[in-house]
Amino acid sequence: MPYEERNAWSALIAGVITFFIFGTRIWSGTVDGAYVGDAGLSLWAWDVIWLIGGGIGLTIVVVIAFQILYAILTMTPNPQFITDERDTMISRHGSLITLIVSSGGFMVAVVLLATGWTALSALNTILGSMALSGMASEIYRVAVYRFGL
Repeated sequence: MPYEERNAWSALIAGVITFFIFGTRIWSGTVDGAYVGDAGLSLWAWDVIWLIGGGIGLTIVVVIAFQILYAILTMTPNPQFITDERDTMISRHGSLITLIVSSGGFMVAVVLLATGWTALSALNTILGSMALSGMASEIYRVAVYRFGL
């Protein structure tokens, strides 16, 4: 398994764990009405800041643990950490997927606001599209490395 594929897998795993841990808090806060009122959007923003910070920390831990576990399970004393032009092109295509999906989510949020939905629904749409775009990018990277798409 190439180094960049291991990174894609670990980013995908970290993303799922992050949104399970921190995203459930945002989801339940939205459903329970915790973000309603003057301080509601500020509370939502702080929960998103925790999601971002937790995601960064969790991603670092998962990437390191994934690399170590891979080396142990495959009995590879010196795993490769080299990237090449192919890896760069795959990452660029993954970034394009991220841009397209997150831009689409932003446009949906603008339409929601234009049709009378709340700011919270628009912000959650943007947050969800960003999560989806990151996942889609990593799924694309894994698919290319696994299946040579």
